[in-house]
Amino acid sequence: MQADVIVVGAGVAGLSCATYLAQTGLRVLVLEESAVPGGRARSWADPRMGDAVDIGPHVLLNKYANMRALLSRLGTADQVCWHTEELLTVLDKHRHIHVRLGRAPAPLHYLRNLFRILPSVPLHALLSNVPLAWRTARASWADIRALDDRTGLDYLLASGVDRRFIDWFWASASMALLNVPVEQCSAAALMRVFAHMLGHNDVAFGFPKVGLSELYAWPAIAQVERHGGQVRLGCGVRALVAEQGKVVGVRTGEGMRMLGPVVMAVPPAAASALLPAALPLAGAAARLEPSPYISCYLWFRRRLSDARFWARPWSPREFNTDFYDLANIRDGAAQGSIVATNIIWSHRAHGMADEDIVAATVREIRDFAPSASPGDLVHAAVHRIPMSVPCALPGMETARPATRQLPGLFVAGDWADTGLPFCMESASRAGALAAEASLESLGRPRRLALPVPAPGGITGMLGGRTC
Repeated sequence: MQADVIVVGAGVAGLSCATYLAQTGLRVLVLEESAVPGGRARSWADPRMGDAVDIGPHVLLNKYANMRALLSRLGTADQVCWHTEELLTVLDKHRHIHVRLGRAPAPLHYLRNLFRILPSVPLHALLSNVPLAWRTARASWADIRALDDRTGLDYLLASGVDRRFIDWFWASASMALLNVPVEQCSAAALMRVFAHMLGHNDVAFGFPKVGLSELYAWPAIAQVERHGGQVRLGCGVRALVAEQGKVVGVRTGEGMRMLGPVVMAVPPAAASALLPAALPLAGAAARLEPSPYISCYLWFRRRLSDARFWARPWSPREFNTDFYDLANIRDGAAQGSIVATNIIWSHRAHGMADEDIVAATVREIRDFAPSASPGDLVHAAVHRIPMSVPCALPGMETARPATRQLPGLFVAGDWADTGLPFCMESASRAGALAAEASLESLGRPRRLALPVPAPGGITGMLGGRTC
């Protein structure tokens, strides 16, 4: 079978790439080993309650230009609930800290939260970040990338950041944004996130009003098929077909040969299994370690609060870090709360039974909403996910692969070198970059990928760049 482009994988990156290619008039073939699309960002109906549940709750940012552009192309951009009243609520020592962004030029927009934070961390500990912020705001991406051989904790301590502030803020930021403990994460990955934080005073979180599969996966498949392409679910790829140093197609598990340039949009482990061992990409893919997490969905008889989501500082003695009440996010939700939670870097809960995880999660929900009671719990589901994103360990930023690999072979995925942390925006941008490269190889160059947002305010004036 001949196709203009073959896309292997029907997650965010693969479907983003396929949608762009199909809409330019190419004959696209998408091959997905699973019987359902969406990869690490999919949803289904809970068997007992019937509500759409995601593999784990996912969050969008208004700065996610490529993901938002994809949703606009699919006609589902209005299915995101944007949280603009405040940035987030942090539950710390039984205090609700409402973090709001001011209108002052970045990075001064954080100052309005100073008096909310001081009860949790001393002023001198907070001010110990000033030299780090100054250095990061002025740094080029080459400067930041040079930190990839160091851990975040090592670099923060060497930069003079107070250990109390590291334990209170940086440990939580590393876990929430990179899904890796600060003592194990790449300093380059952490400081790139910090540079983005310093450069934007208008960040807002968005929560899908529908399941992730309905938000993008099935609409993308409909778009591809509407433009003459095909999406084959339950059709795994077992090998690449190469001739004279050029990739010319794939071989499926059933032995079928599909011919055409190939976009590999699968997780690192799957990519490593398909690639020739001599290819540097294979070694890079094999080095990327997955970060596991556990997501809980809990249905309560009564509405617990009017909060959409809240967070807790990271602690190795506790479990969940972020909480989302879907009843306050989705239109037409049931009267009772439906709380989705994330246990990030879930190694510590690996051997726990589901009922023990649920009991611990209810206790942590009660810290925020005391009216939550085990007696009001109607149903609970525990999802154990082997990989949220690749671990941003030292050395991983420099190991992230470029889009173009061999003639006829392109890479897409959140783990590609997109200038972004591992996230849905990285995946969607990687899909757009792979579509660009595919079109260029076919003599039809076109710009599709949107740039990483440049820092603004004072941070922008200082000249730093993060990719």
